[in-house]
Amino acid sequence: MRAIHLLTCTTLALAAAGAQADQSYTFDTGAQGVTVTDGGSATWQAGGYLSIADVSDADMLLHLPAAALGDWSSYLGGSFSFDARNLNNESPDWAPFGELTLIGSSGSVVLDVVAANQPPADGSWHSYAVALDTATWGGNLAAVLANVTDVTLKVEFHAGVTEVVGIDNIAVTAVPEPQSAWMMAAGLAALCAGASALSGKRQGLVRRSRQG
Repeated sequence: MRAIHLLTCTTLALAAAGAQADQSYTFDTGAQGVTVTDGGSATWQAGGYLSIADVSDADMLLHLPAAALGDWSSYLGGSFSFDARNLNNESPDWAPFGELTLIGSSGSVVLDVVAANQPPADGSWHSYAVALDTATWGGNLAAVLANVTDVTLKVEFHAGVTEVVGIDNIAVTAVPEPQSAWMMAAGLAALCAGASALSGKRQGLVRRSRQG
């Protein structure tokens, strides 16, 4: 009976800890597998961000690493966010900046998550975020998240081959947050350990009572 109790506790703790981990790209020591294609050339900066220079008329597209793709179902209801900075004070006059595309085996969804005229030519970092929910993206989002094959973020913000944009702190956040799940798992493990110890103590008392 005690073995079954321990197995049940372990299963509950692992299930609680099984929430998909957040993805975080802070570029503290490198590009973390993030790449840029089409019209952009990315350079990692020691300050902990990517500097992306426009090199052609094609739109600059940032891609998350392939290892981060797959089943994103746990991110449904979560969020996607990133920071951007206009590094050379060019006019932010290209509206598709911030267009996020989620591509899956069942299709794709596209949403421009940033308002027009961003990032402003003020030399500062600006944060942008969007909820990953069907109210924002439409009913096909869940099917796309079931098997994500590519994630692209359009970082072109100027109608010309001159701008340089800084990108930092890309994050994909799940619900519930993994920290909460692990705290729940730790709590369950502690409760199970306490219950197991109490059960053992009771069994010892019963054995001594029978022997007496």
